[in-house]
Amino acid sequence: MKKKSIKIAVIALCTLLILWCAMFFTDYVRCGSLKEPIFVIAAGETADDGGSGTCRGLGYRVEIEKHIDAEYGVCIDSVEMWMFGRVISASIT
Repeated sequence: MKKKSIKIAVIALCTLLILWCAMFFTDYVRCGSLKEPIFVIAAGETADDGGSGTCRGLGYRVEIEKHIDAEYGVCIDSVEMWMFGRVISASIT
């Protein structure tokens, strides 16, 4: 009975780890391509220039700078992804 409980716990932890890796990798690739990450939540207030600010994911943060263009609307100027106090992905126009 105890082995079955341990096996279920290990499977659940592995499933959660795989889901986190998929979310992290998706946001990592999008930040490197100068796109907004998907799996983040705005931390604090965003600026009135289209949404510049800091967003938080599970274990990482993303800093986005945007501006409003008359012809194209909201444009992203730069995206930086931080983890453990270091930049791990960045894009600048």
